[in-house]
Amino acid sequence: MKKTLSLIMAGVLVCTMLTACGKTNDSAKSTDGALEQTKGADTADGEKTSAKPLKAVYLVNGNLGDKGFYDSAASGLYRMRDELGAEIKVVEMGRDETSYEGHFTDVSEQDWDVVIAGTWSVKEVAQNTAAQYPDKKYIFFDSDVDRDVVTEGNMMGITYNSNQGSFLAGVLSARMLDSGDKKVDASQRTLGFIGSMDVANINDFLVGYLEGVKYVDPTIRVIPSYVGSFEDVPKCLEMTTQLYNQGAQIVYAPASQSILGAATAASNVDKYLIACDQDLYTQLKDTNPEIAKNILTSTLKNVGDSLVTAAKGLMDGSMTCDKTYALGLDSGAVGLAENDNFNTIVPEDIKTNLDTVKNKIIKGEITVGSAMEMTTEEVSALRDSMK
Repeated sequence: MKKTLSLIMAGVLVCTMLTACGKTNDSAKSTDGALEQTKGADTADGEKTSAKPLKAVYLVNGNLGDKGFYDSAASGLYRMRDELGAEIKVVEMGRDETSYEGHFTDVSEQDWDVVIAGTWSVKEVAQNTAAQYPDKKYIFFDSDVDRDVVTEGNMMGITYNSNQGSFLAGVLSARMLDSGDKKVDASQRTLGFIGSMDVANINDFLVGYLEGVKYVDPTIRVIPSYVGSFEDVPKCLEMTTQLYNQGAQIVYAPASQSILGAATAASNVDKYLIACDQDLYTQLKDTNPEIAKNILTSTLKNVGDSLVTAAKGLMDGSMTCDKTYALGLDSGAVGLAENDNFNTIVPEDIKTNLDTVKNKIIKGEITVGSAMEMTTEEVSALRDSMK
């Protein structure tokens, strides 16, 4: 118990520090005033002209410091600033959804060139705002755009084939059961899944994971569980511990900001965890090596990279706000973190097999199902079939 509490406090401290760092980084390096940059464009008479840079604001429907989705998106804004000379601002809206509309209205009435937001929980207010401000440009990531609502072509959609990365995680987990690793009991043909919420975006990870496991061995049992919250670290710790106690040899955790609970549980029972969205092992290996050591890999959703790509596309005209762009393994937007832990623990034959499966998905030889294209009943049936 003492070790558990110590690890939780360490995890919470890291999360708090990252949140604070996120706020400091933004306030220190983004300003409300105009930031000028010389573009070096020639006028008709040969003189150089000076133009203002892109001005981009990101509305976070939560808080920074999650070591995942939000931090990844914010990293894209910082890259826009550093690489493109953009003026940026990151607004942490928190979890009070009643405040979201006001935040969207405020930035839409200011002089930002592009307003950036993402994921399902804020989609309705983002689309309604875009419809009310047709002269503004919006980038909405982690979802497509309903063109019946946003009729003026002023909102770009970016989706991620998270199910493809999760399929690889399923293949990896299933193969590791027979790897001979001392932390894996080969007689227990059981894996676990801990999601933050029972919603389509999280179940997209589940569907890919289950199909990846079935691709290797359809007799393997997968026990699913949901925290019921994006941020409840102690509850995630408790529920992940239960999965391990029920025989799960490896747990996959698309658990949002509560993922530190899952990582702590893995450390406590000395079993492997696959994290989600960002490379959690690399983030924790120096500050929290005890927690990091059992993080086998992470499925990556490179949100920040995709936002930089979108910003560049808007600036050079190669991407437009009347389309939704789907990004997957072929673009590098999703995949597995092949970090030091992954390379040390995973046998070479499994790595080779993962590369083969990845190429088959890219070539279309393997089609991965998606919760975004399935009914709730279909997702439930797949989930129940592997319990």
